[in-house]
Amino acid sequence: MRVLLMFLGWLVLSCSAAASNDGWLQFERSQQAVKKFNFDVTFVQMRSNQLSTFRWLHGVHQATGSLPVQTELEQLIPQDLAGTDTFRRNDRVYYSSPGNSLLVTVNQSIKELPAILFQSQAGIMKLYDAVPGSSTSLSGRTAQLLRLTALNNGRFSYWLWLDGETGFPLRVDTVDQNNEVLERWMVVHMQLKPTLPTELMNLLKADLPAEPVQLPVVETVGSADFQLGWLPEGYQLALQQSSTATPNNPVLASWLLTDGLHQISVFVQPSAGLPAQAFRDGATTLLVLPKQNIDVTVIGPLDVTLANRLADSVQ
Repeated sequence: MRVLLMFLGWLVLSCSAAASNDGWLQFERSQQAVKKFNFDVTFVQMRSNQLSTFRWLHGVHQATGSLPVQTELEQLIPQDLAGTDTFRRNDRVYYSSPGNSLLVTVNQSIKELPAILFQSQAGIMKLYDAVPGSSTSLSGRTAQLLRLTALNNGRFSYWLWLDGETGFPLRVDTVDQNNEVLERWMVVHMQLKPTLPTELMNLLKADLPAEPVQLPVVETVGSADFQLGWLPEGYQLALQQSSTATPNNPVLASWLLTDGLHQISVFVQPSAGLPAQAFRDGATTLLVLPKQNIDVTVIGPLDVTLANRLADSVQ
């Protein structure tokens, strides 16, 4: 009997490890799909009571010659109203809007797309467990559910539906601890192409500035008037600054926290004399906590309980 129980325990662990490994293989395939395929996709983003529609073009161009050069191109176009047209050529991301000069930043992806699809898998594996689910029909295609379940209760999880044929992500839900959907990203039209989409040829040849915008240098202060006494699990301090003045609204201190995938901002400002407030926009919480003569504001993808604990840790 003891041998049988040991065998059953080993079998359960083996099946669990195999399922987890299969889940990460599916996730890797999905990440490769959004980086390697040529495609023309329309998707919608749903958060709170807002719905936005975008067209997403992506392609990889292989230049011929003695030294082949590969160029990755993509463009994100809002379909609802006139807005910012975003496009990327390799690690340069450009933002174009009527009446404004072209803004250039450095990034390997467009930040308005789901970050979970582009971040390092090694980093994501430290935060989530990959659990394959059942298959279903989505947008006329067979989709495989993949749950990225947070390893600690303070972090939101992700449910991904991946195209059974290509691995391309068809839907990404951000869910809380009760599996309530906070945000949804969903493909409503997908066309894979054998070559670079025609619309991206102009981007390939365009004469674009290569130098990113130089942001103001923020001085990091080791000993400030305020200290942050606690960090959510998995987060590290990315930036700390103090005494940053803005017209009519001075910031006495601020911190930027990151877990490699998400960011949380914490601000300390003079008291406005208002009661404590908390709002949620999709997966983003905005909390204001009055403390003596100051207000502490927390903005980021965490639940209200953890946001309150983080704000309360400011001394």
